[in-house]
Amino acid sequence: MFIALFLGMPLAIGQWKGPRPVRWLCTVYVEFFRGTPVLVQLLFLYFGLPTIGLAMPGWLTALIGLGLNYAAYESQVYRAALEAIPRGQWEASYLLGMSPLLAFRRIILPQAFRIALPPMTNDFVSLFKDTSTAYAISVWELATAYRELANASGQFLLLGVAVSLYYLAMSLPMAHLARRLERRLQRRDAVEAVESEVAK
Repeated sequence: MFIALFLGMPLAIGQWKGPRPVRWLCTVYVEFFRGTPVLVQLLFLYFGLPTIGLAMPGWLTALIGLGLNYAAYESQVYRAALEAIPRGQWEASYLLGMSPLLAFRRIILPQAFRIALPPMTNDFVSLFKDTSTAYAISVWELATAYRELANASGQFLLLGVAVSLYYLAMSLPMAHLARRLERRLQRRDAVEAVESEVAK
C-alpha cells in the first residue's frame, strides 16, 4: 500500500495537470494496470522479467506487483478528489499571496484527502485480500495454506471458515480505523465552521 500511495499521487497529478506527453504516459500506465488482471501481472513479473535478467524472489515480486497495480487505482481516487475541489479555492489561495505549490499543500490537498479517504480505505482492504493471488508465484500466504491443508485433510468447509475469519480479523480493524478517522475529520470541519461563523 505504501508503494501505491507513493506512486498514486504523481500519477494523479500527471494525468490531471501534466503536459500532454506526461498525461498520455500516466493514462497508459493506469489503463494497463486497471485493464489487466493482477494475477496476469504477477505471472508476467515473476516469469517474464527473468528472461531479461531481472529475477526477483516471489515475495518481492508480489510486493512490487501489487503496489504497481494498486497505484493505478489510487491515482484515480486522488484525481477525482482533486478535481472535486472548486476552482475558487485555488483563486482564493492566489489572492492570499500563496504560490501554486503552497496552495496545493495547505489548501487543496487537505480537502482532497477528506474526499479520498473512504475509497482509499476500500482499496486498502481490497489490496489485503488480493494478496491471495500471490499463491500463483509460489508465495506462501493464507490462501496457499488453506489449499494445502484442506487438500491434505479434506476439511474444506472447516478450514475455509477459519481462513475467512482470519481475513475478517485483519481487515475489519482497518475499516473501523478509517471510519474513526473520517468521523474525526468531520468533527474538526464542524468545529472550524462554527469558529468561522463566530469570527464573522
